[in-house]
Amino acid sequence: MIFRKIAAVLPLGVLLLSRLFVAPAIASTPAPADPLTVVKTGLDQVIAVFNDQRMPLNQRREKLRSMSLRYFDFDSMAKSTLGYHWRVLTPAEREQFVPLFTEFIQDAYLSKMEQATVEKVREEAKTADVRFLKQTYFSPDYAEVFTTVALKDQKDPLPVNYLMHQNDGQWRVYDVTVDAISLIANYRNQFNRVINNEGYPKLVSDLQAKREQLREYISQEARNAGSH
Repeated sequence: MIFRKIAAVLPLGVLLLSRLFVAPAIASTPAPADPLTVVKTGLDQVIAVFNDQRMPLNQRREKLRSMSLRYFDFDSMAKSTLGYHWRVLTPAEREQFVPLFTEFIQDAYLSKMEQATVEKVREEAKTADVRFLKQTYFSPDYAEVFTTVALKDQKDPLPVNYLMHQNDGQWRVYDVTVDAISLIANYRNQFNRVINNEGYPKLVSDLQAKREQLREYISQEARNAGSH
């Protein structure tokens, strides 16, 4: 269910992640004032990437991939998706899993972005109503940003909230909830099922295989786009 909901708003940069994710201090911003400002600035930057009509599709993907690293705390997200299993991993396994998870998430969303998607985003951005409602602090370093996204073909606005924390003076997203459903909780449930039934090596193997499959698809799309 959450993946269909995310698909509805993903072109508008809900994941920055990707579209991504969304997944944050920006190089040109010396001191982000608050989490809400960071999210709003990030979404504006994502839309700007889509509106650049001179940018080739492959370059657009890489730009969004780079942006996701600034806006999302993939280290924290990777740990959270494993839950209590993280505690029993060796240092080498932890070092392997974080980049594997990061690349899997990035590629999972970037693989869905084709030229037709770019055109759709440009059109939807003209009529979409993204409202930044409020921000709530749980502590000086943890906060939640509340937004809604309304598209013209949707009856009701979709609540999209960003859970964020501050590390080294930078606010980054560590989870996104769409209609009160957590992206990280969904992955945690899937990963926990695989580990409990088939073991942690099976999860790593599955993610590696999926990552390679997604990258091959992205590369093929880039080759096809370049031949036109």
